Amino acid sequence: MFRFRNTSINRKSPHYPATAKPAIQCRNKSNLCPALFNPQKQQMPKIVAYVPESTPVHGFTEDYLPVGWELDRVDPIVGGIEALNATVADADYLMIYSANIEADTLRAGPNLKLVHLLSAGFDRFPLVEAGELGIPVCNASGTNAQGVAEMSLTLMLGLYRHLTWVNEELRDGGWKLKRANGDDSYEIQDKTVGIIGLGNIGQITARIIQGFNPTILYTDIEAKPEAEKEFGARRVDLDELLSESDIITIHTPLDDSTRGIIGAPELSMMKSTAILINTCRGPVVDEAALYDALKGRSIWGAGLDVFEQEPTPDDNPIRQLDNVVMAPHIAGQTAESYPRRTHYAIDNFVRVSRGETPTNLITPG
Repeated sequence: MFRFRNTSINRKSPHYPATAKPAIQCRNKSNLCPALFNPQKQQMPKIVAYVPESTPVHGFTEDYLPVGWELDRVDPIVGGIEALNATVADADYLMIYSANIEADTLRAGPNLKLVHLLSAGFDRFPLVEAGELGIPVCNASGTNAQGVAEMSLTLMLGLYRHLTWVNEELRDGGWKLKRANGDDSYEIQDKTVGIIGLGNIGQITARIIQGFNPTILYTDIEAKPEAEKEFGARRVDLDELLSESDIITIHTPLDDSTRGIIGAPELSMMKSTAILINTCRGPVVDEAALYDALKGRSIWGAGLDVFEQEPTPDDNPIRQLDNVVMAPHIAGQTAESYPRRTHYAIDNFVRVSRGETPTNLITPG
């Protein structure tokens, strides 16, 4: 199982909120503090950004580049892994977004001091090999937390109010659907909400839904006494959360301890009126078991932003169900999150250049 070190997001830091002042001098940022590097040094640090040009992250990599630092960008779609391996040969830092690499890339960069993922997930990264090579790895946990939490609420509301179906009916020239006449539409107000994983995203989700006066249950590998006090949340084991909750929302990383954490036995514990929301990683839920539970109406519905295989196949039977609201893994993709992701990574590169420990360091163990 993998764990985070220093995973807390400092809300006074440059990426949270966006109005705070960054700690480094960047291009296009004239009001920031001076560059922090030795002017006598002949070669300034080099960052390689392995980021698709089509994503907003691409532009921010240059906007937040410290003065004097070198930036090389490789498009995974155009250049691919061979171009990346050649480019990292003399790189100090590597940032990755919306792309995967293999251990060969890490071996091709003998001077790499830090690899930074611009997403929260790290399940497809060769973390063990990075540890063997002595290359630290960080993720951007927390920088997309607001968007993911808001998407979780969107899926709850969309499912309870049949939003996708009534929208389609209106676009097809119809009017009210029988399913949305109120007999089978629900409010979040006063419901019991179970949060699996009370980290950054889980806590923002709890904060958002507080306005609905819910009872909040949570399960996590660690007790969160401050969050319990702030949200009135109660820590319970998974079985109790599943059996007592009206809404279950999952916010865990994907690792060996969470893969398939929701399977047929767990789904059978849920109320027949309960809904399941998943915006973290598809394999956390056994998709075949979820299909059976939804098809058999042993649970009321599900809101899914993630799938076991992505893109999910055209013939995935979940696509045909009338009690599922779906999205194509877009929960964390917001205009506000992209600069936070990039700035967070570059701040960490600066920390390492100073001899400091980066935040959100991922370590095996």
